[in-house]
Amino acid sequence: MVQTMPKRAYGKTGVQMPVFSLGGAYALQDPNNKPNAIAMIREAIEAGVYYLDTARNYRASEQIFGEAIAGMRHKVFLSTKSDARDYDGAMRDLQTSLKNLRTDTLDQWIVHHVSYPHEVERLFAKDGALKAFEKAKAEKVVRFIGVSGHNDPQVLKTMLERFPFDMVLFPLNPSEVHHPRSFTREFLPFAQKLGIGLAVMKVVGLGRLVGEGKFTAAELLHYALSYPIHTAVIVPGDMRQLRELIEAARTFKPLPPETMRAMEQRAKPFVEQVAGVYHNWP
Repeated sequence: MVQTMPKRAYGKTGVQMPVFSLGGAYALQDPNNKPNAIAMIREAIEAGVYYLDTARNYRASEQIFGEAIAGMRHKVFLSTKSDARDYDGAMRDLQTSLKNLRTDTLDQWIVHHVSYPHEVERLFAKDGALKAFEKAKAEKVVRFIGVSGHNDPQVLKTMLERFPFDMVLFPLNPSEVHHPRSFTREFLPFAQKLGIGLAVMKVVGLGRLVGEGKFTAAELLHYALSYPIHTAVIVPGDMRQLRELIEAARTFKPLPPETMRAMEQRAKPFVEQVAGVYHNWP
């Protein structure tokens, strides 16, 4: 019997979310890889991976996802992001995203990679992008509003303190715990108390934690899911890795604490080339 994709309650949204979700960057944003990307997206959906995560600035990703889900929009939880910090820019992004994704509505719209305090102030200004997000939700063009960040946990905390977001997207992998601005140590316990949807990214460490002498993608997914989060957003490098991740999600059992600590020690030599890189984007 084929095992089903496990699900977790996604904060207060009422949505049951698959524990593995499909990210839209890297291999799934390259226009030259479109046939393979479409095949991967469709196979993921058929396997029960229905949270699809893309972004306005992921090259051709939105167009690829839009083509891939033609005739299947009702099967997916569709999420995209805007990195505009002003109202007009965010509204333009929303209209472009809807057109690219071939839909009239989004299940989720995320304020993308908020990294620095000055961005917070700009977002909450009178003509800031938050007003566009609120308007889109009030008009039911968007069901849920989220925020993401992978540089400074304090900045993401401030965002959640100032606005009732439905979800947050942040990094989690075995190298993250060693970074001076650790989302694992500083942010996750705070966000968990809010009861909102918790999605994690950078699970395979930009792909740099996978390989000989490092980890498998399956190990890293199991590590992330052993924390009290709801879904892990991962971009598979190819179809083989997608299938590995689907199988890992279906067979997941929480790792013992000693296994997780051992993985963190194994990841320590890679902190600078993994967490040290994405913490300083953009």
